[in-house]
Amino acid sequence: MSGTTRGSAADARPVDIEKMQETAQLLLHPDAGPDAFPPAAEVDTLTLAMRGHLEVLIPAVEGTVGKRPKSVAETCALACVGEARGKLRARPKPGLDGAVSYAQRLARVLDALCDHYERLSGGGLPPEQAALRRLGQHSAKCKTCTAVDGDGANLGLDCEVGERLYDEYRQACRNAASSMT
Repeated sequence: MSGTTRGSAADARPVDIEKMQETAQLLLHPDAGPDAFPPAAEVDTLTLAMRGHLEVLIPAVEGTVGKRPKSVAETCALACVGEARGKLRARPKPGLDGAVSYAQRLARVLDALCDHYERLSGGGLPPEQAALRRLGQHSAKCKTCTAVDGDGANLGLDCEVGERLYDEYRQACRNAASSMT
């Protein structure tokens, strides 16, 4: 379950998925670009946080999968682990733009790895309920999804992350329905 602290057999450090996702969203927000970004020192702090989250989450995902993947989902999760390790080995290009781009790359792979971890560990929820929970958590905290006009009415702005999570929810519902036939 998101927001709970969990660990894996591979690594006893706790995994706080909700905190990791919140941190990643600071860098993945549509307005989070070099022009809308905080000073370099804060970018460095966020980058260190992303790296630390990945260093905790990678062994947790590996521990959830085990020695040999038994499904496509587990194979995909291990591929994402490889991608995350590659991002950790990479270094940012010089300047604020390079630092922001690097931090955003780390945030994207962290967000993806959080999704894999949640799907695999599931928190005991069926896939469609876990997908709906991820969509709800995002929609409640995303500045784009919660943007309102002067009267308090939601502006209905397009949010790429929200749309992706909604598509994942719809696909999970279709998969659940097809497995019942």
